[in-house]
Amino acid sequence: MVELITIVQEIIERGLLFGMVAAAVYLSSRLINFDNLSIEGAFGLGSAVAAVCAAYNIHPLIGLLAALVAGSLTGIIIGLLNTQLKLNHLISGIVVTTGLFSIVLKMAGSNMTLAGKTTVFSLLNCCGSYQSFIALSLVTASLFFAISWLLQTEIGYLLQAVGDSPQMLVNIGKSINQYILLGLMLSNACAALSGALFVQYTGYFSIWSSVGMLIVGLAGMIIAQSMSTHFGIALLIGATLYQALIALTFELQLDQDWNKLVTAVLIVLLIMVKQWVNARKGISL
Repeated sequence: MVELITIVQEIIERGLLFGMVAAAVYLSSRLINFDNLSIEGAFGLGSAVAAVCAAYNIHPLIGLLAALVAGSLTGIIIGLLNTQLKLNHLISGIVVTTGLFSIVLKMAGSNMTLAGKTTVFSLLNCCGSYQSFIALSLVTASLFFAISWLLQTEIGYLLQAVGDSPQMLVNIGKSINQYILLGLMLSNACAALSGALFVQYTGYFSIWSSVGMLIVGLAGMIIAQSMSTHFGIALLIGATLYQALIALTFELQLDQDWNKLVTAVLIVLLIMVKQWVNARKGISL
């Protein structure tokens, strides 16, 4: 029974952690209709920034803020490549992610341990085995509340118009490019914050830790979209359910080399189910 509780707690913790990546995918692909492939690069950069800050004994909260800023800057870069140099979404993301790999490697090397370093989780060592859950809940809740609040403001409504009806922005004299930049900044900031927390959570940095994070976020978002199309807690639930499916593969003792293929097949199945549901709704109407 204790082991089951521990497994469930770890699944929820990882759901909170990767829910931020799902949020990053949502903000770019759904909110501003931008296929952002730089999310993996932003996740890796956030990881490296947090690891380097920890290595120099910088306060872990400052490390998280630094990761947020670094992630936002990558959003600006990809946005400028798209809006100013007219590179398409995919090429802009590939260019940024490729460049970030070298930057991350130069910053933190191929791997780094945070053993003995202070993290946001060790700050709550008085909470016992629930310290990780409490810390992740506080950070994730703060992030989601801030974004939800922003989306209810005038800026947020205009940001949503980028994906829904960009011509409306032109009609009222607003710059579409500026709101694309803002959306990408928010998206990559979420991914970078997730990366920073991931390093502090695991106590270890690896240059390869960001590989597959875009798929993880995409899977979580697709599951969430079956429950709600709006930004909110559904993204966290979707990410948690995905982590539960991954945990199930461990319990079934499947060869973990197949994890990426399982994820790819799962995404295809989820898309097929969603299309089928939408088609049935269309028929019923």
